Amino acid sequence: MSAALRSQEVELRSSTSPMRSLSRRRLTVLPTSPPAAPVAFPSPRQRDRPTWLKVLIAGQRVSLVATALGVAGALSAYALTVNTHRRLTTATVHLERLQDQQQQLTTANAVFKNHLAQAARTAMNSGSLHPRDVIFLEAAPTPSSTAAPSPPPAESFAADQRFFPKGY
Repeated sequence: MSAALRSQEVELRSSTSPMRSLSRRRLTVLPTSPPAAPVAFPSPRQRDRPTWLKVLIAGQRVSLVATALGVAGALSAYALTVNTHRRLTTATVHLERLQDQQQQLTTANAVFKNHLAQAARTAMNSGSLHPRDVIFLEAAPTPSSTAAPSPPPAESFAADQRFFPKGY
């Protein structure tokens, strides 16, 4: 905006003496032309842009999409890792609990077998139990060594020859 300055004389009166007046010059701004309307910045249109600018804009958009996919992939990989770690921790705690129970059952089984063996020995030593009255069990073969279970043996004893044991 252009403007011009003009000098003007102004009379000032002193407040102490009413008769005395001072003259001074004052500058005032005079517009030389009417104010212009604001000019709007022309909006860029697709066809007005140069080729290199179009390529840069396309590259920016591709980069934005690639970045968004990379961030989404990283977050999902992190979530998968955290979830897997949580599940692994839970499974490990469960496995440790089962191992403790197995150890307790194995110990209880050994104690029970020992107790049965001691009870049988004391019964044999006290004379209240005859070896004829005891049933001796054979250990069952492991499932991998036998293909099919054998049928039970036919009864070869007569009814009067059967005996009933007093204990194991």
